[in-house]
Amino acid sequence: MMFAGYINTRRIKISVGLGVVAGAICLYGTLTSIPGVLTLPILATIFYDRVLLGFVVGIAYGLKIHPLIRGAIIGAVVSLLIAIPSGITGGALLMGAGVVYGIIIDIVATRFSPDLNRVSID
Repeated sequence: MMFAGYINTRRIKISVGLGVVAGAICLYGTLTSIPGVLTLPILATIFYDRVLLGFVVGIAYGLKIHPLIRGAIIGAVVSLLIAIPSGITGGALLMGAGVVYGIIIDIVATRFSPDLNRVSID
């Protein structure tokens, strides 16, 4: 079976927290590289995408794949949300950042979330 049958609550908290940090970093980078052009809905979408990335990484603990590969795949898939409407240049940058953030979030969450703090979903 591919899924472990439980939710690691500590992992989700760590991942979502790191997603919020990644969202803040993305917002800062976007605002400083393209000042005055982006609207609040676009900025909110960028932030939301990174928080969603953290959440998806957090709940993907049961996938028995190396955290580096799992984080990269999740980062790429979740980042499609903002990459497609951004065009070739912006989309590639957002996808690349999503892959990097996905890897970082997954590796840190895997390292600092032991199996002791979990809730059964069976």
